[in-house]
Amino acid sequence: MEDIGNNMHGPFRKVNILSSAMPGVNDLYALMPKEAKAELERRYGRILDLLRISVDPAFMRALIHFWEPEFRCFRFPHFDIVPTLEDYDLMIKWPKSRGVFFVQEGCISSDKVAELIGLPLHLSILEGNGAIKGWKLSILEEHLSLLIHQGNWMTFNKTLALIFFGIILFPFHEKVIDHVAIDAFFAWDAHSNSPIPAILADTLITINFCQQKSGKQIRCCNPLLYVWEYTHFFAKNHMGKLPDPLRSFHRIPALRKYAMAWKAEMEDCTKETLTWMCPWFRPSHMLVRCGRFSNLPLMGLRGCIAYSPKLVLRQLGRTQTLPNQEDFGGICFLYTSGKQSQIDVIKKVWNKPLYFRDSELDKP
Repeated sequence: MEDIGNNMHGPFRKVNILSSAMPGVNDLYALMPKEAKAELERRYGRILDLLRISVDPAFMRALIHFWEPEFRCFRFPHFDIVPTLEDYDLMIKWPKSRGVFFVQEGCISSDKVAELIGLPLHLSILEGNGAIKGWKLSILEEHLSLLIHQGNWMTFNKTLALIFFGIILFPFHEKVIDHVAIDAFFAWDAHSNSPIPAILADTLITINFCQQKSGKQIRCCNPLLYVWEYTHFFAKNHMGKLPDPLRSFHRIPALRKYAMAWKAEMEDCTKETLTWMCPWFRPSHMLVRCGRFSNLPLMGLRGCIAYSPKLVLRQLGRTQTLPNQEDFGGICFLYTSGKQSQIDVIKKVWNKPLYFRDSELDKP
């Protein structure tokens, strides 16, 4: 989609990458029996694999530079790409859901989750100032140790998954599982409401704001974004060797460079050198719109943003077309902006998702 225009991004912006390192959790995970690990994957997909992804902060800082706020995509000199729901769903292999997670104002599930994981009452009080409250990682790590001693692997898995929701899938403060991530965990564990749209929404929202304002922090699922982009850039010589994007990622040489060097390499990448369709990406269908919207309005934990499926058709082996502003509907805001009426509309249109199977997508 080269007719969007020339690369007119501003100065190279420095952003901070929120760390998801959890050495204590790694040590506890090593003590799990195989049966418990298998059950964890059955219920929560490949979330444990995200812990093994070593995100390169310099690569991520360079990547953010190419974000195009108007079209909600990464715009490089010769092509444009953006992660999709199907990308993230297939990467993490999330189990089949019954719906999607929506943030409910004032609906905090911490008491229910504390009971679910057997967290003592005196430890279940949310800590923090203002609107951001949560549980410290250290408290849940101690709880995991106790559950190991008791041999209670079912509750251990729930507690471990909760930690991953707060530290990796929906990070906000380092080493804190905040109350909105707790809600997202409960929505899945109790109602099978998928967190994948919210994960992608938080990714696009945080990139959008970081690209426009310097000195910001990327608060999203960095391992998924990193593997997605790095694979597209450097998987060409590994085609056929990446049946699983997370578990096969170590087969791609882990290059380390300064952010400016990554930026220069990304600028030199062409349509011919980019891997448009990664070998693991074989979706059976694609979500193309919701209700009357001509786009996909995504609701994250702290805001809404829309992206256009037209931008990703090339990533499906189809012809990429130029979206217009109507394809985004002006949707990009934080919940603090007070757009409750628009939020209500977005929730309703998700009751009418429109999927296209592979045969229904326009071929080149």
